[in-house]
Amino acid sequence: MDSNQQPISIGLSRRKMLLGLGAVGVASAGAGLGTTAFFSDEESFEGNTITAGQFELDVTQMIYEVDQDGIGPDQLTFEQALADLDDSAAESVEGMLEITDAKPGDSYKICWDPCVKYNPGYVQITLASEESTGNDNGVTHVTSEGLLSEYMLAVVTLEDQNGDTEMVFEGTLGELVAEFSEGGLIHAIGGEEPEYCHAPCELMEGVEGDEADPVEVCVYLYLPSHADVGGTVEVGGEEFDIEPDDSPGNAVQGASFEADVRFEAEQCRHNDDPFSGDEGDEEPEGNVDDEEVEDDEEVEVDE
Repeated sequence: MDSNQQPISIGLSRRKMLLGLGAVGVASAGAGLGTTAFFSDEESFEGNTITAGQFELDVTQMIYEVDQDGIGPDQLTFEQALADLDDSAAESVEGMLEITDAKPGDSYKICWDPCVKYNPGYVQITLASEESTGNDNGVTHVTSEGLLSEYMLAVVTLEDQNGDTEMVFEGTLGELVAEFSEGGLIHAIGGEEPEYCHAPCELMEGVEGDEADPVEVCVYLYLPSHADVGGTVEVGGEEFDIEPDDSPGNAVQGASFEADVRFEAEQCRHNDDPFSGDEGDEEPEGNVDDEEVEDDEEVEVDE
């Protein structure tokens, strides 16, 4: 070291030292921003699901009576179908009503049991028909210009979900079709203040509760004969006075009548005006299901 060279003095005043330490502190704080946060906690709920329920309408059609005085071909066919069933106590046959040889004095009974499944629902029935006279169908040996629906008597009964039965219609077959041509609600519980929301007859799997019996709608039909004129006949428990004009005679020889029976169901929930969406081509709102049954009655009446 040169003896003439002055020693270099490194001096740190208190002010400089504090400033330096402050800078180090700021740098340290900046470096720790990624790991320092407020106190926190969290909980999560996973697996939330929404599953739509189910709604279904199931209708069974049963034939209970074909009375052609024990000798008509359609009665013999019906009785053979009963005999072929495994249940010897059976009183009805499931299937379509197809009458090929009806005559004055014949009577029939056919029933449906609309079953709403899984959720409560409203049920509506709608009827439509097509028919022609005997002369239209090629009958030429007699004047046969009458329509079967003008003469055939009809009574409709309904057994509700409480097991109570009441008559809901009486008149002619034609009047019956006209009454329900635009649809009509089927009550679930009858009486002075009927209830129309049907309890389900089958519940969804895993749902607890009691399953209800479906309602049963039955139609009784009778074609008056000349022997009935001046008296009364009983159809479905209701009496009709028969006048001369009520007996068709040859007027319905060879006449035919074909009916379509349509059942529809809509959910009860949030539905204060059921089937209001059926007008025009609009689709009904809410869950809806329907079943259609075609009943063919080919009628031929001898002299």
